[in-house]
Order: sequence, then C-alpha cells, then structure tokens
Amino acid sequence: MLSLRTLKHFSTLVEERHYSRAAAQLHLTQSALSRSIQSLEDALGLKLLDRSATGVRLTNPGRSVLAHARRVLAEAAALQRESELIRGLDSGDVAMGAGIFPAAGFLSPLLTQLARDYPGISMRVEIEGWTTLVEMLAQDKLDFVVAVTHSLPPSAEFTVRPLPPQHAGLFVRAGHPLLAIRGKGALRAALMNYRLAAAPLPPRARAQLAALYRLPNIEDVPIALECNSVAALRAVALGSDVIFFSMRESISCELSEGSLVQLPIPYSDETELTCSIIHHSRRTLSPASLQVISMVEDLMRGGTISP
Repeated sequence: MLSLRTLKHFSTLVEERHYSRAAAQLHLTQSALSRSIQSLEDALGLKLLDRSATGVRLTNPGRSVLAHARRVLAEAAALQRESELIRGLDSGDVAMGAGIFPAAGFLSPLLTQLARDYPGISMRVEIEGWTTLVEMLAQDKLDFVVAVTHSLPPSAEFTVRPLPPQHAGLFVRAGHPLLAIRGKGALRAALMNYRLAAAPLPPRARAQLAALYRLPNIEDVPIALECNSVAALRAVALGSDVIFFSMRESISCELSEGSLVQLPIPYSDETELTCSIIHHSRRTLSPASLQVISMVEDLMRGGTISP
C-alpha cells in the first residue's frame, strides 16, 4: 500500500542503510519494517532495494522513487505547517538543531519556559556540530538551527537570522598554574604542558588553534579530551588543570563568579564568531517554530523571554 508512512519508512531505511538501525529510529521491529518496504515495492511493482550482509543498496528504480518520496514527504510536512498557520495555535511539533556551544548558553532556560508556558508545543532538540546540523536541515529533519556558522557559512538556499556573535577563548580554573605566568610569549610556550579539552571542532577552528600553539599541522593540536557536552567539559576544567577551549557565552556564570578565568592570549585575530538562526528559505515556519525562534533571540541577546 502506498502511503506517507511507507514512504517515510523507505526514506529512513535508505538514509540508515541498514534495517536494524532504521527500525530502531522508526520505533519498529525489523520484521515490521521489512513488511512495510515489501508492501511499497508491491504497490509500485518495482524492486527498490538490494539487500546484502553489509546493508541495503538502492536499485535504479529505487533512486527515482526516493527522489519522489522525499518531495512528497516535504510537501506533507509543509501542509502540516500551513494548517498550523491557519489555526494560529500555540501548539505543534518543533524540531530544532543547536550548536554545541550556543546550546549551553540558552537551551535550559528555553526548555524551562516552554514547559511552563507552552504545554501545547512538543520540542525535539538535536545538539551537534554545524556540519551535521546543516546536513539534517537539508534533509528536512529540522525546522531550524541555532549555530556558530563561522567555519562553514550557510548556502543561499537558507534564510539566516543574525544573532549576537560568540567569542572563543582558552579558559582554566581559578588558581591554575598558567595564570601565574607573565608575558604572552612565556604563556604561549607553556600551553603544550597542559591537556586541552574541547568539543569536536571544524578544520578552520583547529587551524587557528594550531597557529596559536605554533604547530605546523592541525592534527598536532593537543586535544586530549573531546566531548559534545559543554557541561561535562566545564566540570573537567573546574576540577583539573586542563585548558578548556570554549565560547565565553557558554560559561558566562562561571566567568562572572570567577571559578573559570580566560587566559590572556587571543585564540585568533577573529575575536567575534558569527552565530545565526538558519532555516530553509522555501519552508514556511509554523507558529510554534516562530515562537521558539523569538524566545531564542531574546535569550541570545541577553533579554528576557517574551510571554
């Protein structure tokens, strides 16, 4: 039977390339997913996939059907958003992507306010690096993204809403031995004596760190601890002598209270990193998404969330 559900199953299976992973994402059993794909092939009279021990591979007819399926699913999602616009309700599903550092600054108060004041909005948040987020946005898996786009600016197919810039730096706990060193030259020389903790970084950020450390290759940057959680990295920095690469805005509370201190050495000549809200130009955002975007803008600009 040809339905949006079976088209979604087919599209997800192609993306995951394996029945077990696709079934887990769709919250189905593998046998149920297999039956769904078989029903789609029967309805179309086409063999869409070749199955092997390593996963699945599209047939030539499958490639054509996939392109149509993605268009149909995108149109169905657009219809759902349009119906929400017509109803004008403070309800609906929102799928937001957030960069690792921006999320640390606004996500908790945002979700708290949503839970308290907008119980009709269902929220899903993906916290990833910008490269992963832009891929998910291109595949219509996210309504919009909040991210530092310094290393990889969005393409022309996206609408960009500027936010206050982020400021990168190297941070250590109060009382760290590096804070006693005077002179930027001596401080730069001493950096290699300490482990570096950071979120996964794009090549451009690694290149700037390599320049800071005076290293010939970006692969030589001494990142000893790499994690997607700013909270976890922050805790490590507070409890050890690691150097924490972060955005000031992500650790503003610790900087205000003095538990973390920025090393007096610039990360790069670019002191401000572009931060934006990005969404598809061709998509009409739902009222729920627009409400969440407004709340993010208020938080990122240091204001209060509008009711």
